[in-house]
Amino acid sequence: MASDRLEKAELAYSPSTNVLESETEIALELLIPGFSKDQIELAVENNVLTVKSELNEDKDADAEEAKTLKYSRIEFEKRNFEKKFRLSDKLNQEEIHAEVNNGILKITIQKKKEAIPVKRQIEIA
Repeated sequence: MASDRLEKAELAYSPSTNVLESETEIALELLIPGFSKDQIELAVENNVLTVKSELNEDKDADAEEAKTLKYSRIEFEKRNFEKKFRLSDKLNQEEIHAEVNNGILKITIQKKKEAIPVKRQIEIA
């Protein structure tokens, strides 16, 4: 009989993401509660933005905590993740900024000047 329980390795974690766009930029918001900015790595290569986590687990601290605390229920855990975004040629890959606030990583990517729509008034003769 097949088990309904999945092994931890089979459960892939990927943060929920919002994508916002204005005339001058694109913004990505990733839900990453419990992660600090030191645990997140951003990189761009071949028009692909990669966001990944690097948990530096302290095995000695975990072992010490296991001696004093026993979990009676576990509903969540922080796990490493990696998420990739293909970037348009219209985005300026030299103008990418990121910040973490209240468990949300916000990545802002400026559009290239030629990709920003120009609005001008046309006089009627």
